[in-house]
Amino acid sequence: MSGPDEELEARYGARFFDREHQHVIEASPDDLYFYQVYVGQHQISVERGDCVYYLSEDRLTAYQKRGPVQLNSPWLATVIRGYMPEDKSCGLSTRTTLPYINGCSTRQIFPPERPGDPTLQLLDMPPGSSEQSHHIHSTVRVVHVLSGHGRCITGMDQKQSVRELYPGQTIVLEKMCPHHFETDDQRLIVLPLHIYSSIGQQEFSHPMFNGTYRTL
Repeated sequence: MSGPDEELEARYGARFFDREHQHVIEASPDDLYFYQVYVGQHQISVERGDCVYYLSEDRLTAYQKRGPVQLNSPWLATVIRGYMPEDKSCGLSTRTTLPYINGCSTRQIFPPERPGDPTLQLLDMPPGSSEQSHHIHSTVRVVHVLSGHGRCITGMDQKQSVRELYPGQTIVLEKMCPHHFETDDQRLIVLPLHIYSSIGQQEFSHPMFNGTYRTL
């Protein structure tokens, strides 16, 4: 398919947002975990018992904070209900440290504390790569494009949508959404937040591997 097909993307559960407009996305009624995604400039109140993941204005630092907290989110913030990790921050300029698939690599920005806890990852896709064959995840991914360009392909077989990716874009991939990312002549670096994850910090047993299931 030559361009994005919003009806097809909605059918499979892929949504694309830019910072130019404010967006608030909530967990669907059939999700196991409640979350809210704030795209664009927002004043956010995080309640006690919840936490928030967000980016600095220059997108060089990621933050993980527990409620109660009030914050001004300039780019992207995701509030997760019922999870109370310690406050943390991490720079986003360090290169990746764990191998992934097809020449890609990853770094755990905020590793999960226990099996199933949320995690923020940094995924580096070199030019001319595909980060996976077509696949699904059993829980939601909130993906922010940090730098570079590429494509997100969603759908199945002959019913697929191809969406161009660019810096500052945010993608929400619902559970069981068939998808994969590709690059051409540029490196693509994205930040996937796993609402639920599988734990592991070994070279071939970490959250970017665990919980990923190929469709082909």
